[in-house]
Amino acid sequence: MITVSTLITALSLGITGSALLQDELNENQINTILSTAFTDRKNVPVRACVTLPAAAAELPADVETASLLTMEGTVKKDVAALIKNGLITVQFNTGKGAPTVKKPGYVAIEKDVSLSHVEVTPFGKSFYRYDESKSSGALNGKKGLYTANRFCAHIVYGGMEKFMKPTKNPFDNNPHLVTWVDFLWKPDESKTTWLVDKDLSSSLGFYPEKDGWAHRGILLEQNDDGRWGLGNDPYTIRW
Repeated sequence: MITVSTLITALSLGITGSALLQDELNENQINTILSTAFTDRKNVPVRACVTLPAAAAELPADVETASLLTMEGTVKKDVAALIKNGLITVQFNTGKGAPTVKKPGYVAIEKDVSLSHVEVTPFGKSFYRYDESKSSGALNGKKGLYTANRFCAHIVYGGMEKFMKPTKNPFDNNPHLVTWVDFLWKPDESKTTWLVDKDLSSSLGFYPEKDGWAHRGILLEQNDDGRWGLGNDPYTIRW
């Protein structure tokens, strides 16, 4: 049976240990973690990316032609700009059928539509990112799978604004401490030449303040060794 004094001692040790862990995390460490992480395009904010307006598996893939076109039947500006700037190639109206999907057993809603074949160019591969996530709802009796083919700009990291006191997430069994960090960022035009094309730069979800920086938040998490880094799905708040 746990006595009151034992419980107080345990709580005191827990508080002390937690405080030591918190002291290890500071602004300099956070800046190092994030400035390093953002050199990998898979970690940059989605708002730094142009998303191909067609749901499909990882490119190359056959996509529904209509998703690449306007209501008037012309090629959408962002798609045309991706082609013009050498990021993708598109063979329009290559045939009819169901768009390419990645999920095994998936039954396409549209099975006989006009298809176009999209590939990433060698130049485009240095900016290309494929994302997928599962929906919480059901699609054809199964959880839906959302996919996105994106072309992400390099970003300039503007530093940390603030971070939340590290804490254990009370809503799951993960024992690690986590913290939410607010930071500043903007696209790096010097390293992303295609941003000079307004049809691509305007397709980013970049909404800066008057000083030219945008605000974003990201999750950092301790691993088993006590080191801090990006958590899984770092742009999702886990509490």
